[in-house]
Amino acid sequence: MRLVHNIIDIKDTRFAGRTSIDKGTLHINRDELKALLEKDKRLGEVDIALAHPGEKCRILQVTDVMEPRAKSNGDDQVNGGDEPFPVGTGTTCVLRGAALVLSDYREKGEVTTSKDPNGEIIDMSGPGSEISPYGKTHNVVLLPSSGKGVSNPEYLAALKIAGIKAANYLARAGNGVEPDETEVYELPSLTELSQGCEGLPKVTYIFQILSLQFEPVPGEPTFYGRQAEDLVPTILHPNEILDGAITSPFPALNVQTYHIQNHAIIKELYKRHGKDLCFSGVIVMTAPNNVADYERAANMAANLARWVIGADGAILTKTGGGAPELVVARTAQRCEQLGIKTAIAMLHMGADISDARFGASTIFSMPEVDAIVSMGMPFMEVTLPPVESIIGRPGFSPEGPPVNSEMVRAIRWIKGSQCQLGSSRLKAVRY
Repeated sequence: MRLVHNIIDIKDTRFAGRTSIDKGTLHINRDELKALLEKDKRLGEVDIALAHPGEKCRILQVTDVMEPRAKSNGDDQVNGGDEPFPVGTGTTCVLRGAALVLSDYREKGEVTTSKDPNGEIIDMSGPGSEISPYGKTHNVVLLPSSGKGVSNPEYLAALKIAGIKAANYLARAGNGVEPDETEVYELPSLTELSQGCEGLPKVTYIFQILSLQFEPVPGEPTFYGRQAEDLVPTILHPNEILDGAITSPFPALNVQTYHIQNHAIIKELYKRHGKDLCFSGVIVMTAPNNVADYERAANMAANLARWVIGADGAILTKTGGGAPELVVARTAQRCEQLGIKTAIAMLHMGADISDARFGASTIFSMPEVDAIVSMGMPFMEVTLPPVESIIGRPGFSPEGPPVNSEMVRAIRWIKGSQCQLGSSRLKAVRY
């Protein structure tokens, strides 16, 4: 399977009469994009705003972030991203430096798990912009109101689909534009994979894509255009993940679709393939919320790794909060018992924050699971300076400061500041 990314560097975004790309500037026909998204009657009016690096601007109620991408001419099998289609092969146009930001623009949004009424935020200047990649991207922000009588799940599903359509619409402007850079991702089938990798350990990546500790949103396209709550452990080619097969679910903790599209672990395994390891594909799974189901999922994932892929080693990550740690740990333990060496990379969402002396901790203790890469805890606070403009609908808090004023925020509520997949500007240090 061979995937080519034609990367166009976006240095600016502007509204214009025609959607196009010229000398690194993405011109956007605002009315045309609004009309495309407002065809979905689960949404009311859709406003669109732009936010640029360095502006004293704060984006509120951020639910997800996507990198604009679209299959290039000859590869696109659908019209505007309305239906899912096979991904992982062919050529994809990538607008690097731009981001599509989804904001819950209802009177009372219910997406985030943040206790702050303004939800998760992006600052375009100051320390918040330094710790999040989205403070350095040119952001196209979707602000859709809800259609009349539309339920919370219906709105959330429509919001995600609107993001996918808008990202596809923007990136299609890159068709025919000379790319600034080209990236190629290519791995053969499992039967041919070891050719040229003789003597190297086979390493697979086990990727939790959905936590069932939260109620899944019906109709949300998290896996090939459908909700993934009933997914059993499944083998995927890594190109499928890099090319849009998976989106980050609502509510997501410390991972966005942008991170999945630019998956740091998958890209690192690609770089090392044929050198010091044989990258042997990806197993995707959910994190069930009861013992019987997570035992089933752990056993199935470990059996796929050992008896189908023939892996010597496995890297595992989790999604959601503290509860999925048990699932990832039990999966690693089963792999170890089958002779597969494992390493877990994780944020400590289940850590005891009442006493910082104890630092990061886990909610499991298994003797076989002895290789854990800590990405720190997301509870550190940062002071954000005042801003001059706000994008999004402010929440009301009688006790809190005005949303445009100086505020103190835990980094977990600054979108993109930390990532369950390792894509972070921060480094965990133990003193």
